[in-house]
Amino acid sequence: MSDGMNRREYSTRSRAGRTVERVADVLTAAARLGPDGRGRLLAPAPLQSWPGIVHGGGLVALLDTASRVLLPEGVPRRLEGRLTSSVPIESVLDLEGHVEGRAATLTVLERGQPLTSVSTDEGEDDYDGSVSPPPAAASGRGGWPLPFSEQCLACGAHNPIGLRLGLRFDQDGVWARFVPREEWRRPDGLLEPALAPVLLDEIAWWLGALVAREGGLTNRISVTIRRRQVPAGPLAAGGRFDAVTPVDRRRIFWRTQSALVAADGTTLATAVIVFRAGPDYSARQMVYFRSRTDPEIFARMFPNYAG
Repeated sequence: MSDGMNRREYSTRSRAGRTVERVADVLTAAARLGPDGRGRLLAPAPLQSWPGIVHGGGLVALLDTASRVLLPEGVPRRLEGRLTSSVPIESVLDLEGHVEGRAATLTVLERGQPLTSVSTDEGEDDYDGSVSPPPAAASGRGGWPLPFSEQCLACGAHNPIGLRLGLRFDQDGVWARFVPREEWRRPDGLLEPALAPVLLDEIAWWLGALVAREGGLTNRISVTIRRRQVPAGPLAAGGRFDAVTPVDRRRIFWRTQSALVAADGTTLATAVIVFRAGPDYSARQMVYFRSRTDPEIFARMFPNYAG
């Protein structure tokens, strides 16, 4: 494995003749792991969330893709991410992986210091099954829009491989209703598994932020991909505010639940994700959101910062 990993072209032609940069190929090129469990990671800019750092759900998807050298893909597939430190984009970092039984764990290191780790196995998650997307997700109408960014992997309007989600919220929760872009399907028509952690992490971030009324970062991610064969029609995803619960007495960490469902109601993926809130994050993030949000909607989102 060369330390000098270079960017690659991952374009293919769709049936319509348009050049398509598939997410699966971007992820495969960004993280390479050898059979000995050692490798390198170089995440390109389209995998970012906040400028300069890899999207939390994207990072889980990235390491899940790399782990298939050690642990073949299975369904259902549970992904457990411990995001202890941000991972920078466009930086060559070390990867270490090992297998124990039917589970694989990959760790990202910078100069020998662990930044984050992701484990994959074929176990069940701790989603309790009682939470579904808010009622408005079925139609995609109502509520208020959440702000877009420019380059975020989930909501970036100009990200070439992004989901380009239009998330919304109301008194019940946060949701999105959409048809996956061609970049998020494989040539055989199957849904790209990376969609679930990216999408559900984005929803969890907003669930936690709107309940805590503060900015923050994702801390822990647990996603179970239940099905990849998707019936025709739009997908819906979301979570409810009444299922967001504090993890600690200081109410810094918040546990969220969310689900991705097909148009016929089939559950495709579920997630239990912990959001870490704090005024230190808000100090950096509120200016960003305020500049992209109608003042009345911003006051609903973050009343403590609306003055």
